[in-house]
Amino acid sequence: MIYIGIDNGITGALVAISDHPGPPIGMLPMPLKGKAKGNEVDAAAIWHWFRDDCGWSLDQITAILETPGKHSPGTNALCSMWDSYGAIRGVLESRGIRHHRIAPQTWQKAMLGNVDKGQTKPAALAKARQLWPDETWLATPRSKTPHTGMIDAALIAEYARIKNL
Repeated sequence: MIYIGIDNGITGALVAISDHPGPPIGMLPMPLKGKAKGNEVDAAAIWHWFRDDCGWSLDQITAILETPGKHSPGTNALCSMWDSYGAIRGVLESRGIRHHRIAPQTWQKAMLGNVDKGQTKPAALAKARQLWPDETWLATPRSKTPHTGMIDAALIAEYARIKNL
């Protein structure tokens, strides 16, 4: 079984892990395409990653898609999160990829424990470094800081592996 954690935001990612403990076996920063104002998730690129780049049979995959919240600092951000969620869910549903939806609070509580508000990103990085000490979490060779979307996606996948979803 391959578990693919999906942090569905514009700055999110997809990370695949095996059903056996070990390092991630595939990572994709969220592919984007331009629109009139800003960017949106490139659903076709996500499908191509599943189909062409990974080499896994679709019946081996369980994807875990993080659901967006109902609150955001602004209307545009909230709309963007739900648009991304819909595009990714459309790929999963239309291609028959087994998937589960999970609230951020569910996986964060299980993987990070009780964390003060605003401290989930540092706690997630610490947990990811504990689980996968050799992983840099850099999106590209030129990146200087860990990609928080890849970290969250990996922890979502690990949550699914532990829970045997």
